[in-house]
Amino acid sequence: MTTPASSRSLPTPRAVGTWLIAPLRASEEPDPPRTRLGRRGPWIAVAAAVVTVFLTFDRARAEGLGMVAAVAATVAASITVALLGQQPLNAWRFAAAIAALWIMFGPTAGDNVSVLPLALPIVLMLAGVVVLARHRRALGWAVWTWTVVLVLLGVLGEAGVGFLVLFTLVMLVVDARRQRTRARAEAVSEREARLTREAESMVLEERARIARELHDVVAHHMSMVAVQAETAPYRLEGVPDPVREEFGSIARSARAALTDVRGILTVLRDVDADVERTPQPGLDGLEALVESARAAGSQVDLSVTGRRRPLSAALEIGGYRIVQESVANAARHAPGAVVAVAVSYRKRELEVVVTNGPPASPVASPATGDDASDGGGHGLVGMRERAHLLGGDVTAGPTPDGGFRVAATLPLKEETA
Repeated sequence: MTTPASSRSLPTPRAVGTWLIAPLRASEEPDPPRTRLGRRGPWIAVAAAVVTVFLTFDRARAEGLGMVAAVAATVAASITVALLGQQPLNAWRFAAAIAALWIMFGPTAGDNVSVLPLALPIVLMLAGVVVLARHRRALGWAVWTWTVVLVLLGVLGEAGVGFLVLFTLVMLVVDARRQRTRARAEAVSEREARLTREAESMVLEERARIARELHDVVAHHMSMVAVQAETAPYRLEGVPDPVREEFGSIARSARAALTDVRGILTVLRDVDADVERTPQPGLDGLEALVESARAAGSQVDLSVTGRRRPLSAALEIGGYRIVQESVANAARHAPGAVVAVAVSYRKRELEVVVTNGPPASPVASPATGDDASDGGGHGLVGMRERAHLLGGDVTAGPTPDGGFRVAATLPLKEETA
């Protein structure tokens, strides 16, 4: 037989017991005060405690309590008020414990029917309101339940009923305000999340647009260069073997550049794309890089000093790209010059130095490390950015003999060996 939904939603006795016991045993930090006044906790607590001392003691004496009882009520109320700013739940517990002990063992206020002096139920209810404002909603209403019981036992007659009506109304107002504040906060969070999603969507759309433009412009022309270089020996008659090899080298370089461009386009289109289909080049590929540059007509010498050892992937790729860009810049801006590549494995850093001599023949633009002939490139800027990401730096400048020198120092903090 299926249990009706209404009966399933009713709380069990165990759940009710847990809810009632929560104010007595719960240990949780209150929410921070929402007002500047509330954040000045210690000074406000001292001032409130002093004011409470005078008001409570005077009232306790007026109710006909003895000196000891008046002092006890004054101390209890003052401690409760002092704790409210930082520990509202503990303040309520302290006031509730004093009220319970007073109801069981304390003196009555002369011939009055009320057992508790006026200060104790007031600070008890005040603590209950603060608990509801700064703690969980369920915990706050459990505190309300216990407070109602203590007030009914300690403040009899119309005074007790009036206290409880006022206390309940204040609790309802505080609860409604807190729920409204929470609803507004959730609405703001949802709006911010929506704006974040929209911003991310705009970024992805812009990346896709850039990828399309790069594909239409760069990838297309690189493909044409590769195709023309590969087909030139077959389209032209009487091509000598050295020229045929040069065309082959151009085609291979164009294909390699096209592969890199396509990898970048894949990243631009989809940040989660798996573009690492082949291993990225590292420092162990410098010999192949130098051989490729020599095949293209450059005079490149490579020297490696220090104990050669595997480094982190970022350092391996960074060092390789710096050498690659420097050799390419030297070939572009100083054709015919001798290029010296020196890689030094030191204890705490990796040093990469690429130096080229003066060009064998005059060139239109100086060897500045960037391609100034076509409107200004970003080779040197890219090298510096890459080194900065690795925690290193790059220095570059002309040499006294008219050449150019690029020196990169990369710390070996992420060494894997």
